[in-house]
Amino acid sequence: MELEGKKAAILVEKLYNEYEFIYPYYRLQEAGTRVTVVGAEKGATYAGKYGLPVTADAGAGEVSAADYDAVVIPGGYAPDHMRRHSAMVDLVRGMNA
Repeated sequence: MELEGKKAAILVEKLYNEYEFIYPYYRLQEAGTRVTVVGAEKGATYAGKYGLPVTADAGAGEVSAADYDAVVIPGGYAPDHMRRHSAMVDLVRGMNA
């Protein structure tokens, strides 16, 4: 699959798995994909499982599934926190549809 010119959202919340965030983030960028870090709140900083901070480029309520070609959901405890935000759940449901 050609990734040049595509757009991907990587979701982030507290206690995300750093490895499952960092590797896709940089590999997608290397492949020419424009990557947006999406959190529950734009500009919020989230600490990973091992303490690595990452700041959200956009809030889940500000973006739409139609804006992206792919979504990455890092593991750790982040998905448990993500599901508590209806905008995050709606974004993933939209991507799945």
